[in-house]
Amino acid sequence: MRRLVFNRWIKRLLVELADTSSFNLRKFAAAAQKDIPRIAEPLLLYAYDTQITEKLLDLIWDKELLASYKTALQALGKKNLSEIALGSHYVPGLSREYIKILNSYRVAYQRPETVRESKKMRWERSRTLQLEKGVSAAEIYHALKLNPGNTNAYLKHGSLDKVSLETATAIMKFLYAY
Repeated sequence: MRRLVFNRWIKRLLVELADTSSFNLRKFAAAAQKDIPRIAEPLLLYAYDTQITEKLLDLIWDKELLASYKTALQALGKKNLSEIALGSHYVPGLSREYIKILNSYRVAYQRPETVRESKKMRWERSRTLQLEKGVSAAEIYHALKLNPGNTNAYLKHGSLDKVSLETATAIMKFLYAY
């Protein structure tokens, strides 16, 4: 699985927030000042990360937004956004809105590890319940209509990549109710 890259993530976020299908810096800058102010902060972070802040600043006519951007840029200095988001650096003076966006990136970046840890905890509990209650893997996959091979690999060997988090949860709930 490919690792999440900040500039791709923030670009996707901008397109989603603007409810559009394409990325256009000029249109986004205009929208941030008029129609869609919630894209202002992610837009600056995108420009900062892709080193086009001067181009973005040239498109800003709203004096309040321009001042906000300049304050944020001063706080960021020359720091790497991915490192800031992943906890390597603290940025004094950066407003709460920017911090929330960077925290959202960290959550998205760490999602594979979080899901894996959740599946592992569900497997451990499921395996304990399965052994305590004497439930066979066949009973579980028949009752839940699951793939026998993947269910066996998950239950017997702890192969976490064989089932989704939803399936791991369903197995655990089934065993609790059994």
